[in-house]
Amino acid sequence: MAKPVELYKGNAGGRCPVDVYLREEDEEVKFTDLRTLVDYSILNYTSETSTALERLACYKLSGDFDLDCSKTSAKRYSFKPVQDMYEVLWPVDEYPRDIVDSAETLVSASAAFWRCKTENQPYIKSRKIDWDSLRVEASEAEYDDELNDLNDFAHAVATIGNFMPVPSGHQSFLRYSGERYDLVLKKIWQHYCDSSKDEDEFFCAKKNLCWLDCFDGWNGFVDKNYLKGSFVDDGYQIVAFDNTFRQLSEMLENRSRAMHKEYEKRLEGSQRSATA
Repeated sequence: MAKPVELYKGNAGGRCPVDVYLREEDEEVKFTDLRTLVDYSILNYTSETSTALERLACYKLSGDFDLDCSKTSAKRYSFKPVQDMYEVLWPVDEYPRDIVDSAETLVSASAAFWRCKTENQPYIKSRKIDWDSLRVEASEAEYDDELNDLNDFAHAVATIGNFMPVPSGHQSFLRYSGERYDLVLKKIWQHYCDSSKDEDEFFCAKKNLCWLDCFDGWNGFVDKNYLKGSFVDDGYQIVAFDNTFRQLSEMLENRSRAMHKEYEKRLEGSQRSATA
């Protein structure tokens, strides 16, 4: 099989440095919108968009790739920033790739647009989103508080906090949970409390259950997947979605912060070991 095309336009040597995942934007340090790291020259996609909302609409319209690809599942392309992050934070010796063989976004932009919609969103039609209309509005509209919240969310869904390696069947479970990760987490919590009550056929897939066995109970699952302080509070209680863009953006930013801190720690540790 031919080697997948590498989407990353940065330096291909070694692991991505920690500052790949952070950048200064509008005189503020923010987590990187990973779509800005794509080599646009090999995709039907534009880099000329000035807002995260425009980038999201163009990303959806391109239909050529997913940011959350992993080496085991991507056949046509690879994307080094996400792959490096997966391999450092979820090493293969702890999470075998014959089990953790796929990846997903915890918050679906499309589902959130419908769930968090307001009256002033004409691009949402019959439970579908007209991404081209949104692209035009994002480029022409005068941004108010509501549109700023939407733009912040469009940025947040493309940061590292929205990505996670999982078994391939887990994506079906998320989809049949209405793309609500709080409901997925509730099922996982129940599994660790009493696995005899597991019922959903997608949740009970063998690979999914083997994946859950990789963690030391509910607290271990939360800690090892960097969910504490974002999707789960400091007391290990699941945070229910309140159907606002602002809450989802804050969750993803908080998880990005936890993941970035651990990535930096592990990268520094591996570099010290290499020079010892």
